[in-house]
Amino acid sequence: MACIPLAVRGNVVGVLCLASKFPRQIDERMEDLLMSIGTWAGLAIENARLHRQAQRIAVLEERERIGMDLHDGIIQSIYAVGLALDYAQIALDEDPKLAKIKIEQAIEGLNNTIRDIRSYILDLRPRQFRGEDLMTGLQQLIDEFTANSRAGATLIGPKDGLVDLPTSNATALFHICQEALANVAKHSRAQQVTIHLWSTDDRVLLEIADNGRGFDLRKMSVTLGHGLSNMHARARKAGGDVEITSEPGDGTTVLAWVPRR
Repeated sequence: MACIPLAVRGNVVGVLCLASKFPRQIDERMEDLLMSIGTWAGLAIENARLHRQAQRIAVLEERERIGMDLHDGIIQSIYAVGLALDYAQIALDEDPKLAKIKIEQAIEGLNNTIRDIRSYILDLRPRQFRGEDLMTGLQQLIDEFTANSRAGATLIGPKDGLVDLPTSNATALFHICQEALANVAKHSRAQQVTIHLWSTDDRVLLEIADNGRGFDLRKMSVTLGHGLSNMHARARKAGGDVEITSEPGDGTTVLAWVPRR
């Protein structure tokens, strides 16, 4: 009987056992051959393990991406519908005509969200940003934000819309702005928001600043939850980053950047 280690980079991952009914001598040549077979088998086992590990990582990354897209796209759209309905409820007695308009906006928002969900099911990609220039996409976010909140918003940026910015990087900034505006609507009680988009030779920067009540940065993970981590993840995946500054009673500023190319 001969037992051959299945080794990879000095680590034994198994043992190959060969047995014979009849006594026979294993010479040096046969031993070298069996050791080579053991090495090949060990490499095959290691490659299979690495392949399974890569598959598990891919599944986890895909789950994370789907969760981010659902949170930043569809869930935010549903939240905007909720804001419109809250507005309609407040205006119901004082201004029935305005309440009716808000209800119609909520119905339209739900229909759009249903279409987004259907599209998402088909290709697992959000439809909110379709690759138009970034300024146009940001203006759409602002229009939705001002229609469903009591805060005003101003967009400042280049007239060309940064059409040469890669779609993946533009999409990252779009979703960061979407999340920041959602946080303003949920938490800040701001009266005014300024969105400023500009570029340098190697970067595109987006700043979202509000005059709301602000918050303690040491508690920002509790205050903003999953959305804050999504901002950082989207920016870093595009090769950029996000910086948040805030003080209680002094508003909040979100500054995000991605590479220009």
